[in-house]
Amino acid sequence: MPAGQTSPRGRRAAAGLAVAAGLALTGCGQAPPNPVKPGATSSTAAPSTSASAAVNSSRPLAPLTGLPAASTADAAKPAVALVVSGDDPQGLTSADVVFEEITDPVRYIAVYQSRPATTVGPITTTQPTDREALAVLHPLIGYDGAVAAFFIKLLDQTKITDAGYSRYPALYASTPEGLTTTPQAITGSVTGDTAPQPLFQYRDPGSAGTLAGSGQSRPASAAITIPGLGTQDWTFDQHTDRWTLTSGGPAAQVANLIIQTVPYTTVNVHPRRGVYVSTAGITGTGRAEILSGATSTGNGGTAAAGTWSKPHTTQVTNYFDSSGTPMTLQPGPTWIILAPAGTQVTTTGAHQ
Repeated sequence: MPAGQTSPRGRRAAAGLAVAAGLALTGCGQAPPNPVKPGATSSTAAPSTSASAAVNSSRPLAPLTGLPAASTADAAKPAVALVVSGDDPQGLTSADVVFEEITDPVRYIAVYQSRPATTVGPITTTQPTDREALAVLHPLIGYDGAVAAFFIKLLDQTKITDAGYSRYPALYASTPEGLTTTPQAITGSVTGDTAPQPLFQYRDPGSAGTLAGSGQSRPASAAITIPGLGTQDWTFDQHTDRWTLTSGGPAAQVANLIIQTVPYTTVNVHPRRGVYVSTAGITGTGRAEILSGATSTGNGGTAAAGTWSKPHTTQVTNYFDSSGTPMTLQPGPTWIILAPAGTQVTTTGAHQ
């Protein structure tokens, strides 16, 4: 796998496996809440939370989980994205959404909005995938430098608010494991944008709704074998209605696990010095498999394979089942593995 890079503070940063195709320097825009099926020509797709879910709660919904927020003010808060790397990262269990980028070491783009979090770290450098994943959310982003100044310019030309270490060093703490911070420290000192738009479509909380209209199964566990990384084992907990990462990665317990197959390409930043970065390309289309919460009947969680589509950096990613129908996730936190080609997903205890 590619070697890591060195940040301005002399620490090793995560090296990815691909640069996202088409790094056009465009601004952010929000899109209408109508998913576009694969093959459609419209580029204005954006999933939304279920309208009936809002009716079932007296509180507004948190945009990144689909669960009732503590208050109207909490639902309206901007998101905070913290870029983390390493074998034993801290603070990921409080994130609403985590993007796992397969690098050496692995990078995590952890997005916080609905819940407070304890210390998060070690914070690492920004790379092009951060812009691709976050431009639609308008978050504040915490990171530690970049291997190329161009990567920071990519952030600055979107509606992502830069709350990096070089601009706000007082918001970070140095530890033996690396640089750390908290989402609360960021939002307490840096003015952000409005609340993020929803990334997913959700089924009603507590309903008997399904993940997919076709091809749905009910697995009890899943082994995800990722080239260059090994195998992650996830188990469905019937009592909490959550998928738990039991081996092969950091502590995680989420309502939805998305294995999103994306291209990876290595790009030289300084060819003469042998410095290169690789990041995941997450604009376009590809295969996706989703593991989600249970239905009202049967044991195990739910799972379905299909496709993903993200026409533009400033639009959300839509997920479709095998018949082209948008999949509806269980309200709660979501973990997205940006999986390289060749990733294998093996489920056990599956029933149709």
